[in-house]
Amino acid sequence: MANNPYLYPMKYLLFYIISLLSLTACIHEELPPEGGFALEEGDPLPEFSISNPDGTVSKKDLENKFALIIFFSTTCSDCQKAFPDISTLYHTYKDDPSVCVLLIARGETEEQVAAYFREHQYNMKFFADPDLNVYSLFADNTIPRVFLADKDGTIILTQTEKVDAGLLISGGVEPHPYKPEKS
Repeated sequence: MANNPYLYPMKYLLFYIISLLSLTACIHEELPPEGGFALEEGDPLPEFSISNPDGTVSKKDLENKFALIIFFSTTCSDCQKAFPDISTLYHTYKDDPSVCVLLIARGETEEQVAAYFREHQYNMKFFADPDLNVYSLFADNTIPRVFLADKDGTIILTQTEKVDAGLLISGGVEPHPYKPEKS
């Protein structure tokens, strides 16, 4: 049996078949459903409400303000690369009464995000959306995902897989000089 010339290639064939089946299973879990959903430029913001220990924000709170909504996950490598730009945007506009910056953690708890922010010294308020209740109103896949809405609640700019610190400038909001908070 050990000298069977067909046994050796069969081992490799079996290995490749099992590998392909494993990869197919992973791909199936990661791929968005056919006809993936995402709000686009020109769409109105959906009705939503999200809370954190500091309070609740809803679509109504965004009336007459530019709304910058950034969905992220601390386990996403593209999000991790984008956090410096996200931090710049957050600190540039967080005190501007004409702009509302919402950082929403998709699929994570407050504790998970708070631990990551502490470890990496990010000082930003965020909202956790562990069950994707809010995210699912905006899209069904891909982060980071950024939406900029005008004062009428119409989406005027979207970005996926990256965050551009010049985002608000191109979206029509006047920039403010960024001054990092002192520790």
